[in-house]
Amino acid sequence: MISGMCVRCGGRIAALQKESVVREKARQLSDQASYPVIYRMLKGIVLCGVCLDALPLIGHDICRQCGRDRELQASIGNEGLCRDCFHGEDDQILVANRSLLRYEKGEKDLLGLFKYRGDERLALYYGTLLAITVQRYYRSMGFTWITMVPLHPQRLRERGFNQVDLLAGHLGAAIKIPVKPLLLRTKDTPKLSKQKGRAARHESMREAFVWDGQDVPVPSAAKILLLDDIYTTGSTLRSCAKTIREHLGPSCEVYSLTIYR
Repeated sequence: MISGMCVRCGGRIAALQKESVVREKARQLSDQASYPVIYRMLKGIVLCGVCLDALPLIGHDICRQCGRDRELQASIGNEGLCRDCFHGEDDQILVANRSLLRYEKGEKDLLGLFKYRGDERLALYYGTLLAITVQRYYRSMGFTWITMVPLHPQRLRERGFNQVDLLAGHLGAAIKIPVKPLLLRTKDTPKLSKQKGRAARHESMREAFVWDGQDVPVPSAAKILLLDDIYTTGSTLRSCAKTIREHLGPSCEVYSLTIYR
């Protein structure tokens, strides 16, 4: 049985050949309760069996704060934190981040196609990966809203769309949580990949966002799921989370979700 074309290699998806990989990956990513949901998502994802098997999934042993795979960097002591989080700020502006994939070379190329060309098939593909990540880590959180890291208006005009907005639409439909744009970006900062060092990145994101949710009713003890494509140093996500908590109050909890870490 053949079902569509793989978004990664362009080959035909042979559903029967893919089945064993789907079952293996669903077991790897789920517990007994979440297995049926993750299995269905993996079965429908637009990847052939070979490409699905090759996904650089983050393992089970992760930093409890940023979600980094500890195979890449050992934790310190018994705190369950990677080196960056251990030495970073511990003020709970951003409660935690969770991601599904390691940001490796092949992943960088594919994400670049999506961000700068806006292929709708990739929006659905990445949206499904994010929904799987929610099932893996955040299934019982009961989020109030999904919101997104916005682009600066100049960057938005150049690109023509915000790729994270597309992802939020697919994710919200998949997990039945409303999507609310809450922020505006007021600083047109250089790309983080062109900034040197964590301190420079942190400083560039200081006060980069303002509140844009004036017509949004403020629930008590809201839980916000903040969406972006990559967690690098966390500076962008923390800046967004700080602005959200300043307006929704200290009882608001902000968690982030990214495709890559």
